[in-house]
Amino acid sequence: MSKAKDTKETVREPVKFNREALLASKEFSGYQPDFAKVLLTKPEYTLEEAKEILNKFFENKEEK
Repeated sequence: MSKAKDTKETVREPVKFNREALLASKEFSGYQPDFAKVLLTKPEYTLEEAKEILNKFFENKEEK
């Protein structure tokens, strides 16, 4: 008798980083830190979440 294989895939939670760690990182050094602190209000973000928030804000300001 053969056993059925378990086909459940492991779902990984996205890695979240502390707001201060993101702001101090090389990845975010191109953003104005004072504005970034105001825009990133939650204690933790994924890299993608933080970049999306900052890019949306700064892109809107450049268009005007």
